[in-house]
Amino acid sequence: MANARRIFVVGGSGFVGRAICNTALARGWEVLSLSRHGAPNRSTIAQSNASANLAKDVQWIKGDALRPETFRDSLAGCDAVVHSVGVLMENGYKALVNIGNRGGSSRSSAATYESANRDTALCVAHVARETPGVKAFAYISASDAVPFLDPRYISTKREVERELLAHREQLRPILLRPGFMFSPDRPLTIPMAAGVEAFRTLFHRTPVGCVLKNTPFAKAATPALRRELVAEAIINAIANPQVSGILEIADIERIGKLHQ
Repeated sequence: MANARRIFVVGGSGFVGRAICNTALARGWEVLSLSRHGAPNRSTIAQSNASANLAKDVQWIKGDALRPETFRDSLAGCDAVVHSVGVLMENGYKALVNIGNRGGSSRSSAATYESANRDTALCVAHVARETPGVKAFAYISASDAVPFLDPRYISTKREVERELLAHREQLRPILLRPGFMFSPDRPLTIPMAAGVEAFRTLFHRTPVGCVLKNTPFAKAATPALRRELVAEAIINAIANPQVSGILEIADIERIGKLHQ
């Protein structure tokens, strides 16, 4: 990365957002982050030196992704935007995976797939397209790897993908479709990721795969990804103007392992 960059992260205090901010800071980039509460409490996120840097070095902006007047001016001078907020389940998934993480907090029960996954991204993308100098928009979408999940989870993300792709001449879209993501920061995700990998082994290396290949469970036979690898993929993709469009799990793994 020859040139330092300035990026705007929507949800930098969240699970994936923290890793994105830390990765960018490690590259010497300037990082701004939009959060409903502004700067996070250091005592709740400073579980490592990287988290301490997150609280200290990120420029925190208190605002609402659905209210452009609270963040429009902060986009000036930014090269790229990363949207890293959303809900997997409207009934409290984040509260579950935050078990053992004192810094975790679930989103308001008012957050829906439409408001969190779709509308916030579309609103920020609209403002980004109107802001001179913003060249790329990275959106954490999702693979449809989780069986029996509410279809609205995927459909709202696909709506964002279509909108961003429709405006790709104005703003380079980087659309990541990870499956399950894990990190020691959320201890419960570690055995869950192990379960994902165990199922993949059964599916691909035993007769179980033949039995389940035409069922919804087949979608779950995809790799779990380290949160940090996804963050590396996002930063590498922003830095490479040749990367654009939809990035499936294999693409994320490949780009995340590049050293530029």
